[in-house]
Amino acid sequence: MSSSRTRRLRQEAWIKRVNFRSGDAERLPFPDTSFDAVICECAFCTFPDKTAAAREFARVLRGGGGIGLSYLTRGPVLPEELSGLLAWVARIADARPVDTYVRYLCDAGFLVERVEPHDEALLEMVNQVCTKLRHTEILVGLRKLELAGVDFTPAKKMARSAASAVQEGGLGYAIIHAAKP
Repeated sequence: MSSSRTRRLRQEAWIKRVNFRSGDAERLPFPDTSFDAVICECAFCTFPDKTAAAREFARVLRGGGGIGLSYLTRGPVLPEELSGLLAWVARIADARPVDTYVRYLCDAGFLVERVEPHDEALLEMVNQVCTKLRHTEILVGLRKLELAGVDFTPAKKMARSAASAVQEGGLGYAIIHAAKP
């Protein structure tokens, strides 16, 4: 059997064992110890009570289960452009220092195994946003796209500020791996 076919069969077997579920993170509608893993991808800012959400993640995980939490991280101070309405919509304004995310998980009983910074991925995404804003602005200027009354200036300013903050270490992206003992 070819290695690509073997790899595909392994992936198919894994997919059959995966079950995705959703629920309110602060009051998960699942029994205790009912999951092997929790993945929280760029959603932590949407939970009003982050401490409760972390405790719920621990409650529904079996012993030895793991959590992968990824999110934007920040330094002690963000530029003003990254704290307004656009920044809240872009989920930048509620970013926390990576130590704060680690503390939420540790306080819920998790053992943090690894923190992976991926600031380069965030910078690439911010640069893509800048490019899309420029292209959209050009299309509007050429009357190929109609967006009456849209002012691109605040969005471009925020995107440039975000890129600078990433390059200066004030804004980042991290994946935190933790386990329930």
